[in-house]
Amino acid sequence: MQPTVDSQTARDELFRRIGRNVVNFQYVEATLRTIIPVLSNKGTLEELQANQDEVSRKHERATLGNLAKSYNERVYGKNLEDEALPDEVLAFSSHIDVTPDKVAQWKRALAELVAERNHLIHKDLLSVDLDSREECEELSARLDEQYIRIRRQLEHLNSIRTAFGEGLRRLFESGKLLALLRGDDA
Repeated sequence: MQPTVDSQTARDELFRRIGRNVVNFQYVEATLRTIIPVLSNKGTLEELQANQDEVSRKHERATLGNLAKSYNERVYGKNLEDEALPDEVLAFSSHIDVTPDKVAQWKRALAELVAERNHLIHKDLLSVDLDSREECEELSARLDEQYIRIRRQLEHLNSIRTAFGEGLRRLFESGKLLALLRGDDA
């Protein structure tokens, strides 16, 4: 079947929406890759950077699903502050203290986005008839709804990254971090 002008226009618009969503999924991945290594760490002063570098390397080529799992473990998992550590070991973690229902909601939202991304890439794109205006418009409408969920997740991740960075900045500016690292009893 020869595509009509209407179906070509619908297909072009579908491709635009696919590209927009795929790029935004890449932003989610990139955001997770940048914040996972700094969310928690423990070790001696000399080990901290090496540990962070190792986590970065481990997640360099990780799938979005594995990144989401690691993120959830680091943010919603066990708090390092609860562990008894030797004096020479430093530990920090970013733990969001919210209700279990809220944690479940945030974990579910990220897991659903991972599933949606996989479904888009591995199923939706292969099953749509690109010569059908109706099929292109139907998938375009779903992509618009998906775009809203992706942007909401990005805003959430960026707010965590901003809050964590602001907390570190305040700690550094207060001199408490430097005193801690020097071993001052202040």
